[in-house]
Amino acid sequence: MAKADKKEIRRQEIVAAAQAVAARDGAEGATLRAIAAEAGMAANAVLYYFGSHAEIIAAAVQASSGRFLEKLAEAVEADMTPTAKLAAVISAGTTAGLEDDVSRILYEYWPHMLRDAEQRRIQEELTSAQERVYREIIDAGTRSGEFSPLLDPAKIARTLVAQEDGLVMDVLAGSATGEYVLDLVGNLAAALLGLEAGALLELIAARGLSAPQRPAGVPGTAPSR
Repeated sequence: MAKADKKEIRRQEIVAAAQAVAARDGAEGATLRAIAAEAGMAANAVLYYFGSHAEIIAAAVQASSGRFLEKLAEAVEADMTPTAKLAAVISAGTTAGLEDDVSRILYEYWPHMLRDAEQRRIQEELTSAQERVYREIIDAGTRSGEFSPLLDPAKIARTLVAQEDGLVMDVLAGSATGEYVLDLVGNLAAALLGLEAGALLELIAARGLSAPQRPAGVPGTAPSR
């Protein structure tokens, strides 16, 4: 049992090394040799714990995906109203992974799902999980009378996740700010759910912002409608 525990600890260290290299040097830089060096190991020793470089990368992306979903869950409290939960999830969905490189790692490997079935599975499961979070909140808000959805709730959930996916890429690329993205997503959610935009945006703003500061020359906060 102790030997198994030590092996699992070492596997986790290798995954953490892969995440660190991918966040720092990108997907292309996260080679087997670079990951092994980050973990303080020889490349052939790393393969004792994982069957291949692809398996290491899949584990790193899966771990990042799991951490992102944990942050969404941590943002929501059981006694919140549906509107407050919506604000919390919008805030977390657009900023939760920016401080510790979770989002950057996920975006580094996002294009890989075009050719890698395992990466596609991980990304699809993450998207489905995000949609379920929104769908549960939308259903609760509709039952309570807080929301008046303009579209099928499943379509609204998918739309909000898709908007977050694209806009967070802009933040990571330095072409938009976290404030700007939160404003856009908040306004979109309010329009689709029949909410007063200002009230929802106030709740989002109250959550605080963990996104990077605005680089020179990129859009600021869009005006509320």
